[in-house]
Amino acid sequence: MKTLLSITVGALVSAAAVFLHLLLPPYGLIIAILGTFTSIWVVGRRFGKRRFKFIASFSWVVIFSKAASPGSGGELLVQGDNLGSALMFLGFAAIVAATAMPA
Repeated sequence: MKTLLSITVGALVSAAAVFLHLLLPPYGLIIAILGTFTSIWVVGRRFGKRRFKFIASFSWVVIFSKAASPGSGGELLVQGDNLGSALMFLGFAAIVAATAMPA
């Protein structure tokens, strides 16, 4: 159950970050990064193990990579512009920082 909840949290946070990062630049990006960091950190605090942080982080990366790749119609949810690149770099940095913190 904890694993399923970790996967769900990672996926929901990633989807929220993808949709928020373009909202009112740069505030949407800041909210997306802070939300990513906080959510991954809370998963570790809630369940007391770092492995659940890794699971949530992996789920975040899977959803983000799917959003950054072209769909069947060639559409992209995360574009290769400054905001998309910042979300990729800062989001990954937030995940690493939240996972590295003690559980």
